[in-house]
Amino acid sequence: MPALTQSDVYAINAAEARKRDLRLEIARIKGQLDASAALSRAAAEVNSATLVKKTALEQELLQMESGGAAPGSSDDWGKYSTVEMAAQDERFYAKDKGYDWLVYNPLATFEETVAEFEKYMLEQRTARERPWLLQRGEGLIREWQANAFVRGLITENSWPAFRDWLLGVGKERAVGVTA
Repeated sequence: MPALTQSDVYAINAAEARKRDLRLEIARIKGQLDASAALSRAAAEVNSATLVKKTALEQELLQMESGGAAPGSSDDWGKYSTVEMAAQDERFYAKDKGYDWLVYNPLATFEETVAEFEKYMLEQRTARERPWLLQRGEGLIREWQANAFVRGLITENSWPAFRDWLLGVGKERAVGVTA
């Protein structure tokens, strides 16, 4: 074996030092990767648990909303009171049936239409064992007409203009206009 020169010893020591530095850097990077993987697993577990909780809460809410009021809760709980809901039922039923009547009576006067609307409103209320009106047919039709005028759907705030508009646009659009 030949004798090593000082230069050879420096080169061997430098190579060994570089190997040590590389091993150290590789170990540091492996540690960072392990930590990152552990964080990713923890985040995935949190995300999964959160998604499961969110889904359960959404299902519970949907179930409660589709089931109506719980026993013992107030009839006036929520966005609308029972009186407003009954008035809406009365209005919507009258508009639906009244429109059909108007199609067969296209020259009906305002007064005739009011009478028919009140008949349908009372029919709807009586079906729910409440044979009294919450609102008058005249007010319903006038409000419906005024809303159509304000929205620019009719050019003149009159019964003939409103009646002609109702008949011209068809039931779906006419009845869909809020009163």
